[in-house]
Amino acid sequence: MPKTIHIKATLALGSSVLLWAAVPLFLRSFTDDIDGWVANGARYGFATLIWAIPLLRYISRGQVNRQVLRLAIVPSLINILAQTFLAWTVYYMEPGLVMFLTRISLVFTILASFALFADERALIRSSYFWWGLALLTAGFLGMYAMQEAALTKAAWTGLWIVLGHSVFVAFYGVAVRHYMRGIQPWHSFAVICVYTTAGLLVIMFAWGNPGELLDMGFEGLSLLALSSLIGIAFAHVTFYYSLEYLGASISSGCQLAVPFFTTAGSYFLFGERFTLSQWIAGIGLLAGAVLLLMAQRHLGPVVTPSARVVLNERDWYHERNP
Repeated sequence: MPKTIHIKATLALGSSVLLWAAVPLFLRSFTDDIDGWVANGARYGFATLIWAIPLLRYISRGQVNRQVLRLAIVPSLINILAQTFLAWTVYYMEPGLVMFLTRISLVFTILASFALFADERALIRSSYFWWGLALLTAGFLGMYAMQEAALTKAAWTGLWIVLGHSVFVAFYGVAVRHYMRGIQPWHSFAVICVYTTAGLLVIMFAWGNPGELLDMGFEGLSLLALSSLIGIAFAHVTFYYSLEYLGASISSGCQLAVPFFTTAGSYFLFGERFTLSQWIAGIGLLAGAVLLLMAQRHLGPVVTPSARVVLNERDWYHERNP
């Protein structure tokens, strides 16, 4: 009998794709009003107002204990860096280009996993891995090089910021897997969200200009709060729900559609356009990402469950908590 489609999980997955696609569009719309430090601190501040109540409930029920609070420190520190770089990307590049280029983080995720998980090095024997690595890297370089302002100082700065975000978001995923194994994702994320907010607020008051928030007015602050709910609070909830019922492979693979939706939105909102060569490079980049995901999936029993790396929180939670 054919497997039935889980309607709610499918809708949740589709929602997470659209919500995450909207994040850089929101960030780009704030660039004329606030700096990256303020954008980060304020957005995560709003998100913490949402997650603080569930976190207190988890703590009161004993679902989040001192060990969880301690284990979340390292992933949170890495996430602070990843979010800081992300907020600044749209000050130097258009949103669509940013979302395509940040797919390079998958390469850094796998390289980081090589250092931490010996069994993951079996990927080296997979032809999917080498073709995926080549396609993704070539697509990344092609998309960057073929933009009109590729050789300007701003573009170079943007490139380094994108790479910085990609490196730390990769380390973040591996750190969550290493430190938070066996903890329900919504518990770990609630703690990490609060910790990340604390760090970003310190950075905002140290290097940003929080007074800019007062000049945004009610409408601007409402949009900022909405971006926080969409990109931080709701996107994670819907994605974790899809992980629970659809599994890691489908949920992670569908996230590769995010750059297309961001680019479409950026075209209508900011007039961003790709050349035909950039589209070819971008599709090649995403094809490389697909091959890398296939390489991990086709390892089968060669890789132990504890060594799997990207975005399969649902899998390791149920392995540790049958």
